[in-house]
Parts: sequence; structure tokens; C-alpha cells
Amino acid sequence: MERKEIFYCNLTLQNGKDILCLKNVVYKYTDGYFKNKRLGVSEPLKVLKVDVIHSLGFENKTNEYLEFKKSNEKRNNITGAYE
Repeated sequence: MERKEIFYCNLTLQNGKDILCLKNVVYKYTDGYFKNKRLGVSEPLKVLKVDVIHSLGFENKTNEYLEFKKSNEKRNNITGAYE
């Protein structure tokens, strides 16, 4: 696993002395901890085991924005089609 790689996987987590198993979750490998408020995990839990189902790729690293040019075509007032 590489840093900031995104996985669809089954996770085994440690919460103090308790061990939790989450199935079919999306996990981004960063520092070995998992936190997701939607699933009820509000504090970071240590990841013990990752069973990868599928790799989804990497986080987008670019900070660029796309620039678009305004179209010079005019629309018909009645039909809305380009003329």
C-alpha cells in the first residue's frame, strides 16, 4: 500500500481493548488510523488489518483549475436552440 491510495476494503479496527470489523468501506491509507462520522466513528481508530477488495486509485495531487471560454454562439429566444 502506498501513501494516499484509496481502497474499497474490509477493515479491522482497534478501539481500546475492543476490536471492530467494518465491511465494504472506502479507506484512504494515510497514517494508519480510520475516522468516519457517517459510520459512527468519531474518534480515530487504529487500523489493524486491511482486506483489500479493490484499489480505487490515488488522491488528486494537482491544485489546478480548469478554465473555460465563453461560447460566442447565440440562442434563439423561442426554441432555445443555437443559431
